[in-house]
Amino acid sequence: MFLRLLPLLLFALNGTVAAQPLDSLRQLLRENNPELQSLAYEYRANLSVGRQMSQLPDLEIGTMVSVMPVETRLGPQEARFGVTQMLPWPGTLAAMSALADAQAQPVLEEAAAVQLDLLYQLETNYFEVLAAEAKIEVLDTTLQLYGSLRRLALSRVESSRGSSVDVYRAELQLTAAERRIQELRAEQALAWTMIEELVNRELPREPYPVDPPLVRPLPAAAELEGHPLLRIFRLQEEISRRAIELNDLEARPDFSIGMDYVAVGKRMDMRPNGNGRDAIMPRVMVSVPLSGGKYRAKRDEEQFRLQSIASRREAVTRQLTAALERAEIARLDATARLDFLADQIATLGAILQIARSEYANSQRPFDELLEVQDQLIEYRLEAIEAQRTLLIQAATVDRYLPRR
Repeated sequence: MFLRLLPLLLFALNGTVAAQPLDSLRQLLRENNPELQSLAYEYRANLSVGRQMSQLPDLEIGTMVSVMPVETRLGPQEARFGVTQMLPWPGTLAAMSALADAQAQPVLEEAAAVQLDLLYQLETNYFEVLAAEAKIEVLDTTLQLYGSLRRLALSRVESSRGSSVDVYRAELQLTAAERRIQELRAEQALAWTMIEELVNRELPREPYPVDPPLVRPLPAAAELEGHPLLRIFRLQEEISRRAIELNDLEARPDFSIGMDYVAVGKRMDMRPNGNGRDAIMPRVMVSVPLSGGKYRAKRDEEQFRLQSIASRREAVTRQLTAALERAEIARLDATARLDFLADQIATLGAILQIARSEYANSQRPFDELLEVQDQLIEYRLEAIEAQRTLLIQAATVDRYLPRR
């Protein structure tokens, strides 16, 4: 039964050389979309943070000139030069670098989730274009039907067997169909504008046929773990674990090593051995964190954050499952509606032929003929909407259960 509808539906639209295949549009979106490009650059920027964190703190160099030199046995201290290098507890720099790298990874998953959403927008707008094109084809055929009906009504008026009201009513239907075509053209233009915005490029605005969507069974909860919105939670847990590891290392002492060079002037009042000899003084310092409260609080903070991540993962999993279930319900309803419409269209097509013959022979009023024809057109348009629903639900499944 479904095959009888193919000439009117989205899958059988005639493609042209300049048409845009949906796969090509998807690839253009991946390559050209500014939002995805921005996230890619952000990821590369975040990756550079880890290399910064793995380096030792800056070397401190200082100098001091004595305005009133301190007198020593070997002479007055005229100037002092110092160099200090802080040395964190072993492993701290590596832990800081690992934490920065871990914090960069969720950007990749964010980009993957954004890409799925953008692809869904692209596909739904493209299906809007296809549906509008299919409806325009139906309405173009409708114009011919109403034109034929107008000529039939006019011939009855000329033979004094009909009313001129029938002619005017047929003309009204013609005008209404033409207006609907204009509205559909406007809807197409809006959808194409959105597509061009998503792919960041002007396109030849001609649709290309798509393949019928494949039925994909609803996944188990474990299969959803591959979705970036769930993968990102594993990365957030890794960030918290890295933060706890770094916190434990920061709770340990830090060391500093240095050296001071003291320039000493010569004494003029006496000549001791080593008169005016400069001094070199190595230094070692230890920074001891006496208060451990802030480190315990930081550990508690990350532990609570891990529990929060687990709860959010459960909530998002349920949202994804519910979205897929809704898509399956909509798909089953659209499939059943298409079967129903196929039977109705076939029956109404036969009824219309009989009604036209009876009207021509003055055996049926014009109202009944018009009603049958209008109902047939509405069923054909409704069949296109059902077909678009199937495509959208397939895109929804790809959005929440990516296979690309």
